[in-house]
Amino acid sequence: MKRSIFKYFLVFLLALFLAACNSGNGAETQNISVEKEFEEYRKNIFEPLDERSFKIAEMLNHYTSIIEQPEEAHRYMEEEVIPFMEESKKIASDAHDGLVNEEIRELNETTIEYLNLTLDSLQKTADLSALEFVDPVTEETYQEAVKLNEENMELQEKIERTGVEMDRQIDALVNEQ
Repeated sequence: MKRSIFKYFLVFLLALFLAACNSGNGAETQNISVEKEFEEYRKNIFEPLDERSFKIAEMLNHYTSIIEQPEEAHRYMEEEVIPFMEESKKIASDAHDGLVNEEIRELNETTIEYLNLTLDSLQKTADLSALEFVDPVTEETYQEAVKLNEENMELQEKIERTGVEMDRQIDALVNEQ
Protein backbone atom coordinates (compact mmCIF):
# COMPACT_ATOMS: atom_id res chain seq x y z
CA MET A 1 0.00 0.00 0.00
CA LYS A 2 2.78 2.37 0.96
CA ARG A 3 4.51 1.60 -2.35
CA SER A 4 1.44 2.33 -4.49
CA ILE A 5 0.91 5.70 -2.75
CA PHE A 6 4.54 6.52 -3.47
CA LYS A 7 4.06 5.53 -7.15
CA TYR A 8 0.94 7.69 -7.40
CA PHE A 9 2.84 10.56 -5.82
CA LEU A 10 5.66 10.16 -8.38
CA VAL A 11 3.16 10.02 -11.25
CA PHE A 12 1.47 13.14 -9.87
CA LEU A 13 4.83 14.95 -9.65
CA LEU A 14 5.67 13.87 -13.19
CA ALA A 15 2.32 15.17 -14.43
CA LEU A 16 2.91 18.51 -12.68
CA PHE A 17 6.40 18.70 -14.14
CA LEU A 18 5.14 18.00 -17.67
CA ALA A 19 2.35 20.54 -17.28
CA ALA A 20 4.86 23.14 -16.12
CA CYS A 21 7.14 22.39 -19.08
CA ASN A 22 4.28 22.61 -21.55
CA SER A 23 3.02 25.90 -20.16
CA GLY A 24 6.31 27.53 -21.15
CA ASN A 25 6.25 26.13 -24.69
CA GLY A 26 3.74 28.42 -26.28
CA ALA A 27 0.62 27.92 -24.21
CA GLU A 28 1.07 31.39 -22.73
CA THR A 29 2.01 32.90 -26.07
CA GLN A 30 -1.04 31.50 -27.83
CA ASN A 31 -2.93 34.53 -26.53
CA ILE A 32 -0.44 37.16 -27.70
CA SER A 33 -2.12 39.92 -29.67
CA VAL A 34 -1.26 40.51 -33.31
CA GLU A 35 -0.09 44.02 -32.41
CA LYS A 36 2.27 42.82 -29.68
CA GLU A 37 3.63 39.96 -31.77
CA PHE A 38 4.13 42.30 -34.74
CA GLU A 39 6.04 44.74 -32.54
CA GLU A 40 8.26 41.88 -31.30
CA TYR A 41 8.68 40.59 -34.87
CA ARG A 42 9.60 44.03 -36.11
CA LYS A 43 12.16 44.53 -33.33
CA ASN A 44 13.70 41.03 -33.32
CA ILE A 45 13.42 39.95 -36.96
CA PHE A 46 12.59 42.74 -39.35
CA GLU A 47 14.90 45.44 -38.00
CA PRO A 48 17.94 43.11 -37.94
CA LEU A 49 17.10 42.01 -41.50
CA ASP A 50 16.73 45.64 -42.53
CA GLU A 51 20.15 46.45 -41.05
CA ARG A 52 21.62 43.47 -42.88
CA SER A 53 20.11 44.75 -46.15
CA PHE A 54 22.38 47.80 -45.90
CA LYS A 55 25.38 45.49 -45.52
CA ILE A 56 24.20 43.45 -48.54
CA ALA A 57 23.95 46.67 -50.55
CA GLU A 58 27.54 47.51 -49.60
CA MET A 59 28.65 44.00 -50.53
CA LEU A 60 26.92 44.20 -53.90
CA ASN A 61 28.54 47.58 -54.55
CA HIS A 62 31.90 46.00 -53.81
CA TYR A 63 31.02 43.07 -56.10
CA THR A 64 30.22 45.56 -58.87
CA SER A 65 33.54 47.30 -58.31
CA ILE A 66 35.46 44.05 -58.86
CA ILE A 67 33.33 42.66 -61.71
CA GLU A 68 36.22 43.25 -64.13
CA GLN A 69 38.14 40.61 -62.16
CA PRO A 70 35.80 37.65 -62.78
CA GLU A 71 37.59 35.12 -60.58
CA GLU A 72 37.75 37.51 -57.63
CA ALA A 73 34.13 38.59 -58.20
CA HIS A 74 32.99 34.97 -58.30
CA ARG A 75 34.94 34.09 -55.16
CA TYR A 76 33.53 37.13 -53.33
CA MET A 77 29.96 36.26 -54.30
CA GLU A 78 30.36 32.58 -53.31
CA GLU A 79 32.34 33.09 -50.10
CA GLU A 80 31.04 36.40 -48.76
CA VAL A 81 27.75 37.58 -50.22
CA ILE A 82 25.81 34.31 -50.47
CA PRO A 83 26.76 33.06 -46.97
CA PHE A 84 25.79 36.45 -45.53
CA MET A 85 22.39 36.23 -47.24
CA GLU A 86 21.96 32.65 -46.00
CA GLU A 87 22.50 33.94 -42.45
CA SER A 88 19.79 36.53 -43.08
CA LYS A 89 17.41 33.83 -44.24
CA LYS A 90 18.23 31.79 -41.13
CA ILE A 91 17.07 34.68 -38.93
CA ALA A 92 13.60 34.56 -40.49
CA SER A 93 13.48 30.75 -40.73
CA ASP A 94 14.49 30.23 -37.10
CA ALA A 95 11.77 32.61 -35.94
CA HIS A 96 8.98 30.95 -37.88
CA ASP A 97 8.01 28.13 -35.52
CA GLY A 98 7.70 30.55 -32.60
CA LEU A 99 5.21 32.80 -34.38
CA VAL A 100 1.62 32.47 -33.23
CA ASN A 101 -0.65 34.79 -35.18
CA GLU A 102 -1.51 33.91 -38.76
CA GLU A 103 -0.84 37.44 -40.07
CA ILE A 104 2.68 37.43 -38.65
CA ARG A 105 3.33 33.88 -39.88
CA GLU A 106 2.22 34.91 -43.38
CA LEU A 107 4.49 37.96 -43.31
CA ASN A 108 7.40 35.78 -42.22
CA GLU A 109 6.62 33.25 -44.98
CA THR A 110 6.68 36.09 -47.50
CA THR A 111 9.96 37.32 -46.01
CA ILE A 112 11.47 33.84 -46.30
CA GLU A 113 10.23 33.58 -49.90
CA TYR A 114 11.82 36.97 -50.64
CA LEU A 115 15.12 35.85 -49.13
CA ASN A 116 14.99 32.51 -51.00
CA LEU A 117 14.41 34.29 -54.31
CA THR A 118 17.24 36.70 -53.54
CA LEU A 119 19.54 33.79 -52.72
CA ASP A 120 18.59 32.11 -56.00
CA SER A 121 19.37 35.33 -57.85
CA LEU A 122 22.72 35.70 -56.12
CA GLN A 123 23.59 32.10 -56.99
CA LYS A 124 22.70 32.71 -60.63
CA THR A 125 24.88 35.82 -60.55
CA ALA A 126 27.74 33.74 -59.13
CA ASP A 127 27.19 31.08 -61.79
CA LEU A 128 27.21 33.77 -64.45
CA SER A 129 30.43 35.26 -63.10
CA ALA A 130 31.99 31.78 -63.16
CA LEU A 131 31.32 31.65 -66.90
CA GLU A 132 33.23 34.91 -67.31
CA PHE A 133 36.57 33.25 -66.69
CA VAL A 134 35.97 30.26 -68.96
CA ASP A 135 38.38 30.62 -71.84
CA PRO A 136 37.72 30.36 -74.69
CA VAL A 137 34.03 31.23 -74.71
CA THR A 138 32.15 28.62 -76.69
CA GLU A 139 28.66 28.71 -78.11
CA GLU A 140 27.64 26.43 -75.24
CA THR A 141 28.99 28.74 -72.52
CA TYR A 142 27.47 31.72 -74.30
CA GLN A 143 24.05 30.03 -74.39
CA GLU A 144 24.42 29.09 -70.72
CA ALA A 145 25.16 32.73 -69.90
CA VAL A 146 22.10 33.88 -71.85
CA LYS A 147 19.95 31.31 -70.05
CA LEU A 148 21.27 32.30 -66.61
CA ASN A 149 20.72 35.96 -67.40
CA GLU A 150 17.11 35.32 -68.49
CA GLU A 151 16.44 33.22 -65.37
CA ASN A 152 17.92 35.96 -63.23
CA MET A 153 15.68 38.57 -64.88
CA GLU A 154 12.65 36.39 -64.08
CA LEU A 155 13.86 36.06 -60.50
CA GLN A 156 14.21 39.84 -60.25
CA GLU A 157 10.56 40.21 -61.31
CA LYS A 158 9.50 37.66 -58.67
CA ILE A 159 11.62 39.44 -56.06
CA GLU A 160 9.92 42.72 -56.96
CA ARG A 161 6.42 41.18 -56.68
CA THR A 162 7.30 39.49 -53.40
CA GLY A 163 8.69 42.75 -52.03
CA VAL A 164 5.46 44.54 -52.96
CA GLU A 165 3.46 41.82 -51.21
CA MET A 166 5.67 42.07 -48.13
CA ASP A 167 5.14 45.86 -48.05
CA ARG A 168 1.37 45.33 -48.37
CA GLN A 169 1.38 42.90 -45.44
CA ILE A 170 3.44 45.28 -43.31
CA ASP A 171 1.15 48.20 -44.15
CA ALA A 172 -1.90 46.12 -43.20
CA LEU A 173 -0.33 45.22 -39.86
CA VAL A 174 0.74 48.81 -39.17
CA ASN A 175 -2.76 50.06 -39.98
CA GLU A 176 -4.28 47.53 -37.55
CA GLN A 177 -2.37 49.08 -34.66
